[in-house]
Amino acid sequence: MPYLSVIIPAYNEEHRLPQTLHSVYDYLQSSGKTFEIIIVDDGSTDHTQEVVQEFALHHEGLRLLSYAPNRGKGHAVRTGMLAARGDYLLLDDADGSSPISEVEHLETAIRDGADLAIGSRNMPESNTKVKTVQYRKHMGNTFNVIVQSLLLPGIRDTQCGFKLFKHEVANDIFSVCTQSGFAFDVEVLYIARMRGYKISEIAIKWTNVGGSKVDVVFDSARMFLQVLRIKVGSWFGKYKKLVRS
Repeated sequence: MPYLSVIIPAYNEEHRLPQTLHSVYDYLQSSGKTFEIIIVDDGSTDHTQEVVQEFALHHEGLRLLSYAPNRGKGHAVRTGMLAARGDYLLLDDADGSSPISEVEHLETAIRDGADLAIGSRNMPESNTKVKTVQYRKHMGNTFNVIVQSLLLPGIRDTQCGFKLFKHEVANDIFSVCTQSGFAFDVEVLYIARMRGYKISEIAIKWTNVGGSKVDVVFDSARMFLQVLRIKVGSWFGKYKKLVRS
């Protein structure tokens, strides 16, 4: 069984994915740890599958999971997480906005007692740099205020696509998740908190990469509605807290 599984959801990522694959693979290969890279093709209509298949011809340890039609990022991440075999499972976005080496900070947090560690762009420290465009930053901050008010007080950045889970924790959480849209991160973290898992939020380096699939107007509205559904679901016991011994 591999030490680390890296799950990369991809939808029409033929242009951004190759550089990310090279970066992730080279880092993991040099780390000396066993690994697998799982690319989940979320119903792409471009050449994403071909890009992954070509890369896999020359690099061991890659798995391609593919389906159609497009089901949403949350569905893709859930598919990859539940298929992963590693002791630790890393969610990493296809655009490579955060250097793969930042996983070391998340690993340290888990060694120090966390059940899952999440990268954060909203708590930069002196040795981290976050580069983004202002309108996305403002939209993200507004969304975060809503999420903190309704569901997750104290978590500054739910949406960063760089999260590390213990295998058994990921399996427990993602077997319960139902959100397939961009608000799936909120549901994941809410379930984790309801089940008593320790979440560590860690400042990481992050750079905005062009080509995002998120529409800041329409997707923000959809995400807000999804957050409301999560809140309503919690009222009806959908995420009933697990009694842990």
